Amino acid sequence: MNKNPHRSDEDQNSDANEPPDENKVVNKCETIEDGTEAFMQWMGSPDKKSLKSDNPIVLVKFINDVHTVLYDTSLSKEVEVKLSSGIPYCNYCKSDDCAHVGFTICVEQLGRHRHDGKEETIEEIVDSL
Repeated sequence: MNKNPHRSDEDQNSDANEPPDENKVVNKCETIEDGTEAFMQWMGSPDKKSLKSDNPIVLVKFINDVHTVLYDTSLSKEVEVKLSSGIPYCNYCKSDDCAHVGFTICVEQLGRHRHDGKEETIEEIVDSL
């Protein structure tokens, strides 16, 4: 059985006969569409900077047309998405079509971002929304 990088070891080793922990919120983020949904949830969140929020993905750092650093709350890890010639690639998933890429595409498409490789703080991005 291949391990899914988006599921914790605790989730993968749990007994299928055990009832799920109803207090545990699991935000499954695997596809570009999941990343788009995570972005929309993040946009509507009152606390866009908290790594302990219900947001499946949180924006940590953004350098336009260069790279984005995200925090995946289901993995409890920072994930880097690099852009090469405008094409995003997730270094964690080794993929160009995961949720991290979907989230990054949404950040890139906010429209106000320039194509100059300048880093923008989370405060600048959040305050512009």
